Amino acid sequence: MDTFTKDGLNYEYNWSQYEKNDPKISGMPDDTEFNRKEGLEVLYIVNFLTDHLAYGVDCFGNKVEQMMRDQLPKEIKNQKDTIQWIKDNWKNYVVKCGE
Repeated sequence: MDTFTKDGLNYEYNWSQYEKNDPKISGMPDDTEFNRKEGLEVLYIVNFLTDHLAYGVDCFGNKVEQMMRDQLPKEIKNQKDTIQWIKDNWKNYVVKCGE
C-alpha cells in the first residue's frame, strides 16, 4: 500500500521532532492528544485511515487533510475522536481531487 507523504500535503504545518515510538505518530489511535497544526501528526492520521479504508492514497489523503484543517471542531482534541469524526462526516464533505 502507498504511503501519503509530506509532499502530498496542501497546507503549511509545524514539523516538530518526535521519537519513533511517540504515541502521537505511532501505534493505534487512542486518547492521545492530536494537534492539527503538526505535520507528522496529520500524516499519522491520514496514513492510518489510508491503510484501513482507502485504495487511492492521494485524493483520499487530501480529503482527510482538508477535513481536519477546515472542518474539524476545535473541541475534538484526540486521535480517536478525530478519526471517528472523519468517518462520521465523510459523506458530508465533498472535495475535488487536486484542489
